[in-house]
Amino acid sequence: MSAVRQRRQNAGWHRFDVGDFECTVLWDGYIHHGYEGIFPNADPDEMARLKAEHRLPVDHIPMDLNPVVVNTGQHLLLIDAGMGRTSTMFGDKMGRMRENMAAAGIDPAEVDAVLMTHLHPDHSYGLIEPDGSATFPNADLYCTSADWAEWTDEANLRRNDFRAPWTSGTLEAVGPYRDRLKLFEPGDTLFPGVSTFCVAGHAAGMCAYIFESAGEKVVFTGDVAHHHVFDPYHPEWFFHMDYDTSPEKGAAAKAAIFAKVADEGIRFHGYHFPYPGLGDVTRAPDGTYRFHAEAVNPRL
Repeated sequence: MSAVRQRRQNAGWHRFDVGDFECTVLWDGYIHHGYEGIFPNADPDEMARLKAEHRLPVDHIPMDLNPVVVNTGQHLLLIDAGMGRTSTMFGDKMGRMRENMAAAGIDPAEVDAVLMTHLHPDHSYGLIEPDGSATFPNADLYCTSADWAEWTDEANLRRNDFRAPWTSGTLEAVGPYRDRLKLFEPGDTLFPGVSTFCVAGHAAGMCAYIFESAGEKVVFTGDVAHHHVFDPYHPEWFFHMDYDTSPEKGAAAKAAIFAKVADEGIRFHGYHFPYPGLGDVTRAPDGTYRFHAEAVNPRL
């Protein structure tokens, strides 16, 4: 007798410590993204070389979605909310964060704040449930002033490009949190041990969050980098001319954050890097960078 294939992987959560902070990556799924439009100023021969050397898929980039919950001992903080289950505009491989949060033993009602790197759909739509209610009913919502201005601008609804549906979905996602909205500027300190760093470019107000405890640091970087090989090797490559608010600024922000983490010994978390997205960035002799992923293991 043959058995039905399960077609499911083990629960997508991974726990690690930063000093006294307990961090949990909650996999929300992945975007099956083709190479069309990706890294438009890349040298095709160099891209082909890196694909071959690192055994990368030749026809697509599987971009994981890796929100993270950090328990500081005083607050339970979520960095980005994933794509959620209200839209399949980027495919049907997302919306797994809630089940992985449950598997990790985290109650959404206990989340004190959601810290948004930016409000693009695959980061913000998970703020709500399919019925429109808040996924995190007791959480404040933190967002930079510039990002809020860009992605809740109702004038976008009259556009004839992607910004119209993206903005419509964002307005729905942030709706239940408007009375708990906390706007800030990059560089502000939000909680003890939680500071912010400007990485604007992919979105006009995108920011990274640096967590520090007991002499250890980790930075959650949102979409400043989308790929664990191409971006460190070539920070000057733009991500996408259509979807980056400013491709040039995005490339400069990428180089700046790589330099900062390499020089200061800060662990790096890439939201779209292969799950769980955690590792170290080092500087190569030629001035470029390398990302060294931390292996998933059952030891804490």
